[in-house]
Amino acid sequence: MNENQPSNTGLADRYALFRVFKTFRTDQQGKAQMSSTIDVAIVGAGVAGIACARTLARNGVGVRIYESSSRVGGRLGSRLVDDIWCDLGFQVSMSNYTALESLVPRTQVTRRSFVPGAVVWDGRRHVRIVDPKASPLSALKPLMAGLVRPRDLLAVLRCRRWANKVLAGSGRDGTAAEVLSDAGFSSRFIEQFLRPFFGGVFLDESLSVPADRFLRTLHRFASGRAELPEGGMQQLAEAMSEPIRSSIEFECEVASIEPGAGVRCVDGAFKEADVVVLATPLDASLSLLGRSDEAAAVGWSSTTALHFTSPDPVFDEPIIVLNGSGEGALNLICSPTSVAPGYRDDGRHSILVSSRPCPSGSPGIDADAARHEAGVMLGLDSSSWELIEVQRIDRALPIVDRRAVRQSIPAGVHLVGDGMGDPSIETAVQSGIDAARAIVDSPT
Repeated sequence: MNENQPSNTGLADRYALFRVFKTFRTDQQGKAQMSSTIDVAIVGAGVAGIACARTLARNGVGVRIYESSSRVGGRLGSRLVDDIWCDLGFQVSMSNYTALESLVPRTQVTRRSFVPGAVVWDGRRHVRIVDPKASPLSALKPLMAGLVRPRDLLAVLRCRRWANKVLAGSGRDGTAAEVLSDAGFSSRFIEQFLRPFFGGVFLDESLSVPADRFLRTLHRFASGRAELPEGGMQQLAEAMSEPIRSSIEFECEVASIEPGAGVRCVDGAFKEADVVVLATPLDASLSLLGRSDEAAAVGWSSTTALHFTSPDPVFDEPIIVLNGSGEGALNLICSPTSVAPGYRDDGRHSILVSSRPCPSGSPGIDADAARHEAGVMLGLDSSSWELIEVQRIDRALPIVDRRAVRQSIPAGVHLVGDGMGDPSIETAVQSGIDAARAIVDSPT
């Protein structure tokens, strides 16, 4: 045991006693409900914490969320800048995020889809790569341009078969880069499309992420469409939190936890609860568990996003433009307003420019240089674009061995968040739902 980790001796017993003496009543549907005492304390109002709270509340369990900031959503979110919604980096939802859909249906928050695929800038010309299932004729263009070869089409089929096996429970060793090599992709297709595309998804251009994670992500994109909600990504968090908004205490930072008893805030206030759910960033959750060495070892991929506006439309369709040249500071360009017009309140058009990922610390990018490079990638004059926001995101995606994280979690404590699986919005939401179900189903 780490010397900085508090002993759990007696905590399990206290937790059990607390559960024994707690009073329940049963409603007409037969759901167990707590009396007046708060049952579950959730630390963090990101989408994992909110999903957990929603599921607990639906099952009649009392819950409070303690959020250190003034907003919900955590790393998912948007800022309104000069009447334009600017997402916190390039973020998308997916049409096959079923857990998210269960809590935020499309009737509540409308989502708009990107064209499946991308326009690749290879340094000299644009090559459009679109899913052949969506547009069979469009799939011929990259073949004619030489970017895609017949061997690449066969490699895609191999990867899809491997992905189906992984989804069925078979493991696959190695990295994403090794999968691409084993599948037989051409080096040109890897360097000009797969590396910039999935390097942007994973914020790792080396593609050293685990092979099974890559194959699950590949299946996600093959079976669904990337989307943006009207009004920005923040709307997903706002809509998800609406039914339990009164249960959230904002600007209430938790300093320590006591499993089986509750949490203590930085102002000294103690909040009683017999179950604690840690829904903070993974390193913060590990610190609250007393696992400071592991917390310090959590890595983060970083990126920088620049938001511009233009009086004229820059894109004539909802698609991303990828930098497949292997040079420059940018990874991709898109126009959120071309996907979801609700990102703006006036007639201007927004442009999001995302940097190539950095393993530690967001890359510093000169705004004028980024504007110029984006113009070159798009083949247009970008000098009239107005910069409205620069976001340096040092903690974009966690890098951690999630198997080690699950060890040494005391009774009465649950960890949720995208650090517990493949980092994504869906993973975060599902982890919150799963923790809530485990709490509801636990013996009293």
